[in-house]
Amino acid sequence: MAYRTDKLRKLAALVEQHTVQEGVSYTGIESLGTFKAASTRMRMPDYYEPAIVMVAQGKKRCYIGNQTYEYGAGDYLILFLPMSLDVEIVNASPDHPFLAAGVRIDLGRLADVLLRIERVEGGVTKPVSTDPSGIFSASLSDNLLDPTIRLLESLANPRDAAILGDLIVDEIYYRILCDERGGDLRTFLQQRGQIQRVAKAVQYIHQNLKEPVSVEKLADMVHMSRTSFYENFKEVMHVSPLQYAKSVKLVKAQTLIKEGKNASEAGYLVGYNSPAQFSREYKRHFGFVPSAT
Repeated sequence: MAYRTDKLRKLAALVEQHTVQEGVSYTGIESLGTFKAASTRMRMPDYYEPAIVMVAQGKKRCYIGNQTYEYGAGDYLILFLPMSLDVEIVNASPDHPFLAAGVRIDLGRLADVLLRIERVEGGVTKPVSTDPSGIFSASLSDNLLDPTIRLLESLANPRDAAILGDLIVDEIYYRILCDERGGDLRTFLQQRGQIQRVAKAVQYIHQNLKEPVSVEKLADMVHMSRTSFYENFKEVMHVSPLQYAKSVKLVKAQTLIKEGKNASEAGYLVGYNSPAQFSREYKRHFGFVPSAT
């Protein structure tokens, strides 16, 4: 237990060393970022790219649909697709900030690592679960903690970061696939047809924020019936296609307002032709009007 505590302290120190601001900091390894929060934060909508988030210190909760995911020091959270979540920071202070390292997920590389594992194991692993959920959390094993520490340590030498960074990321993928929740991850990757259809719809929503969202149009685009598409999307993303699209549009609008756009312009850029409707839905989603952003 003391040995594990020492490792988490080392991970926390490395994260803090490579964090240059509150929130997300980017590093010399393209797929690696760090996150710091020096205070708790009430439940608020947020947006996550596909990533493995490994917590060194503090605690967060994520809410999506009717699911709650709590992850703190010594835990990790995986998101396989871009997700709009409600996020609450429940344990953080200036003296003991929330600290985490995040490795962006490349599903193609992850699937390649799985193929190599199956080649060594002599065949395709039978799925242990039929749940293709796009998000889950679990405890960080030493097998996963060690390469995460080494990945952050490699940043001290640009050559190490450039040469070893991708190799260590592949090791992290390997450890995840062989870890406590590896069976769930393998199930997810082995259901590529279903996941790819949902991913295609998610990509379309993100690339066409000004367009109205139609479940029928999305279903036709991915060659599924309306009912099958709706059920598959909700199974993977934990919210309906329309709920997901609305959340993504509003989070993007908030980003645009923070970048200097006025409320009407931000609303228009994400598909709201009525400023009044945009203001109502923005307030319902975030708890305050656009002008208070």
